[in-house]
Amino acid sequence: MQKETKGKSGISFIIRPAQREDLPSLVKVYRSAYQDLPQYAYTNVYEVRDYINWLYRGDPHGLLVAEKDGEIIGFVSVHGDWWDKRFQRRTAEVHELGVLKEYQGQGVGSALFHAALDYARALGCDFASLWVGEENWLARNWYRRLGFQEVGRGWGEWIRMVKKLSAD
Repeated sequence: MQKETKGKSGISFIIRPAQREDLPSLVKVYRSAYQDLPQYAYTNVYEVRDYINWLYRGDPHGLLVAEKDGEIIGFVSVHGDWWDKRFQRRTAEVHELGVLKEYQGQGVGSALFHAALDYARALGCDFASLWVGEENWLARNWYRRLGFQEVGRGWGEWIRMVKKLSAD
């Protein structure tokens, strides 16, 4: 699955499943994406690398990258078969969305996120869920506009958000 996409500013990029050899590039994207939100991120490069590897191992088909002219400019990770203990249901858990700082606001994150939700729907998931930092108002409001609802709190500074994917 590879999909050519145009961002809001007219930039062209492709969205495709990540390959193992892409993982080191995702560390760079992650660190750039969280540059202004270090309170919600791993800051040690080794922790970031381990986290990226964990995402890949958890659902390699759900780790999607945005690539422009051979450079990875963003990624999203969704585990398509996640069990939410708190709500006692299967969900597609969106673990991470990151875009290089210089490409933020150009539609890359939105295209990646919609591709992740399409992946979840293709797996038959009825819900998508995620955690977002309570002070990350930009992301919280964006997720709300995409139809997510805040349904709880956890670990002190995290907000749980859920979206129903099925039409029933």
